Amino acid sequence: MIFPGSSERLRTLPWRGLAAVFGGFLLQFTMGAFYSFGNMSTYMTSYMRQNGSPHITYTDFVVVQSVWGMTQGIVMPFSGFLINAIGQKASMVSGSIIFSAGCALTYITINKELWMVAATYGFVSAFGQNIALIPTLTTGMKWFPQNKGLAMGCVVGGFGGGAFVFNNIQTAILNPENVSPATSGPDEGYFTDEELLARVPNLLLILGGIYFTLGMIACLLITQPPDDWLDKNAGEDDMKLSEEYVTPFEAFKRKELYLLWITRLSVVLISQVISGFYKAFGQTFIADDQFLGIIGAITSVFNCTGRLFYGQIMDKTAYKVSMSIEACLLILLMSTFYLTSIIGVDTTPLCQEAANVTMAISNETVDCVTEAVPTSLTTKIVYALWIWAIYFTFPGTYSTQPAVTTQTFGHKYGGFIYAFLFSSDIVNNLMVATMSKAIKENFGWLGLFLIVSAWGFVALLATWFYPYNPRPGPRPAQVSCQHPWLAKIGLVEIPKHGAEDVEHNEGFQPEEVFRMEEKVGRGKGENEASTKK
Repeated sequence: MIFPGSSERLRTLPWRGLAAVFGGFLLQFTMGAFYSFGNMSTYMTSYMRQNGSPHITYTDFVVVQSVWGMTQGIVMPFSGFLINAIGQKASMVSGSIIFSAGCALTYITINKELWMVAATYGFVSAFGQNIALIPTLTTGMKWFPQNKGLAMGCVVGGFGGGAFVFNNIQTAILNPENVSPATSGPDEGYFTDEELLARVPNLLLILGGIYFTLGMIACLLITQPPDDWLDKNAGEDDMKLSEEYVTPFEAFKRKELYLLWITRLSVVLISQVISGFYKAFGQTFIADDQFLGIIGAITSVFNCTGRLFYGQIMDKTAYKVSMSIEACLLILLMSTFYLTSIIGVDTTPLCQEAANVTMAISNETVDCVTEAVPTSLTTKIVYALWIWAIYFTFPGTYSTQPAVTTQTFGHKYGGFIYAFLFSSDIVNNLMVATMSKAIKENFGWLGLFLIVSAWGFVALLATWFYPYNPRPGPRPAQVSCQHPWLAKIGLVEIPKHGAEDVEHNEGFQPEEVFRMEEKVGRGKGENEASTKK
């Protein structure tokens, strides 16, 4: 049975637009393989230890993730210029090729040095990712101008969900027998199985091929709407929203921009630590690699739904409320994360380890077990709940900050200004790369998680000073720094002459317009005076 009017609605749907949204989802899904880094890093680190880099550790390897993040911080603010220069389709195609090439080239560099792996798996892949993703967001919103939030949610959901598939692919190919890391010796906590490690380089080629195939399919699906599409399908309030905006140069003078920058710095720092070390930490008390792989895969589901959840809180209340709840939960969850390694864990040592202790204790015996005790179900459940809760919480920043940036600075330059916030990724990733190893070695996992949780207080403090209902406000009567070179790179607007230009720029009055009005006013006054005489 067909409902009345359903066939008519189906005929009016922009199928090219739906294909573009699905293509955007698919491309974001492919690039979302980034969130499988925590899973891949354990295998790649173990491989390098057995193939020329015996002293490399998990805390050393996190530099690859940090290079990725710093590249994002550098490239994203300038990606708009590149997209305008080469076009959106070329940007997506070239970005997909570069992204897949970065993974494939690691087939070579993983047998070399860590900095080479950081260059291919970190820098090259991140560069491709960042020039490919922006068009997927803007294209979806162009096709559905009256449902921008829904279109963006569908597209961005792919990025959060990509790891769900790729985590399982990686574990299924590399470790189908569920081999556990070594429990003793110099390689304790690292994989040493020769068959498992031999599959690592080939997996990088397989992943590179999958990324390339999915990326090309996505690029074929994504097309731009006709030039007059927005005019025909814009909402009634779109013109009113366009009257209030802040140029990027003006945004640099407002405190809201720096409060958002500090908040992103803090939250992304927390997310980088948890995504880079959650599996390495779990391996210290959970002897089940497939379980850890499944945990990592399911995190992508919470990554995706968390964005929607906190976006809904913001829609119902305000960004300040949503971000405050997120910051408080991050403080609580990160500061108590270490407890998951204590709850339900059998601390009875192996007999081989107990023998060394017994030699140092006279006339006393130490209870021990001949083989490692399987991890209890309680421990696995508690660990999983903490990981999923953290992954449900921190993505709230990624859904609320784009929206509040547009709310605060206007639609016209909201995307440009939001891209500037990514520069904070340079700082937080550099901090994770340079400080996490020293903190871990001196204070252990407990110290690392406690120190990182303190950044939740920084995010909470920055949010406390943020306005409850931010607005761009009316255009200023007088604007400054109207240099042509600043206008050329999109930081300011140069006032235009002519009646049509004044009408086009309705909502703000440049200096030139005021000067013309003053001259006209003086002229009218002189004519009136001469008439009275």
